[in-house]
Amino acid sequence: MLIEATCEPAGDEPRLATWHVAVQDLIAVAVWVPKRPGRGEDAEPTFLHHVPGRRGVLGVYDGLGGAGARVAGRAADGRRLSHAFVASRLAHLTVQSWFADLAEGITGPALPQRLAETLGGARSATRNKIVGTLRRDFPTTLAVLDYQQTGGQVTATAAWAGDSRCYLLTGGSGLQQLSQDDSDIQDALELLIADQPMTNVVSAGTDFTIHRRVFAGLRTPCVLVCASDGFFGYVTAPAMFEHVLLSELDSAAGAGEWAQNLAARVRDYTSDDASLVAVALGFGSFEQLKQFFRNRLRQLNHEHAELLDKVAGRPELVAARRRSWEIYQRDYLHYFNWPTEDLAVTRSPAPEQTGARW
Repeated sequence: MLIEATCEPAGDEPRLATWHVAVQDLIAVAVWVPKRPGRGEDAEPTFLHHVPGRRGVLGVYDGLGGAGARVAGRAADGRRLSHAFVASRLAHLTVQSWFADLAEGITGPALPQRLAETLGGARSATRNKIVGTLRRDFPTTLAVLDYQQTGGQVTATAAWAGDSRCYLLTGGSGLQQLSQDDSDIQDALELLIADQPMTNVVSAGTDFTIHRRVFAGLRTPCVLVCASDGFFGYVTAPAMFEHVLLSELDSAAGAGEWAQNLAARVRDYTSDDASLVAVALGFGSFEQLKQFFRNRLRQLNHEHAELLDKVAGRPELVAARRRSWEIYQRDYLHYFNWPTEDLAVTRSPAPEQTGARW
């Protein structure tokens, strides 16, 4: 089942798109806000759900504009398309093709191998072999959550490379990061203050690693979230990304309005392309989803939003967000050091593996 996209031109603002769907006990929203019309380096987010199998996938992809700034080709309308632009779209299409085969029981290469083959196939045969170490062919981040519902539980498998993130959102513990950025610094507040270079991304012609974590027996109702750094990297403190999600949920009358609210909100505060997809599992209605998180929103207001709203000047801001992070990290980091399987892809790949889930 594919959700139907509804696009809003938004006048002189960059074109944006939102998606929403509500079926049975599932509610999903997705948001895509590029900063430059027609040249955004984030691909549209992925959401696919296989109704008979009660399984789905969500994902985001952020092409690297620095390392992948070179022109890869031109669109039909003459636009120059960068390696970063093309890479994120190819990753998006690869994940959707992989999941469609998985849902239908079709065997084929595992996801890391598919990514390597797709991006590798896009490389130019005439490419200059002498390039700087900071330049890459078709570099992109990736954050994907593949889930399987069983009764009142869900098993979620997170896969990622780079600094796009996977999250779990619950009423009791709030937002919890399931992935771990490919960066030498891991502290979420430090990453918010000073952007760090990535140590690993998906790309063509270079080694990369897809990290994988399995979270079995997660209780529903809950919400799974994937987001690029345009959503979580420009808020005043780590807790305020969750506050954005829940405050815009609380003010919405339905899933479509929630998605539109998120698009308008992130467009106001971000300095980057932004993409997000959230899937709420185990809720009988949108109103039930809102009510479920209302107490959590009150807690966020009391412990974080009100604290940060009172600051006057840089020193107070530094102290307030440090205090906010001290409170917030206790639950936010619950899964941060979860066992991780690293799936390495090298320039000289091993024989093709088929029939593998990952």
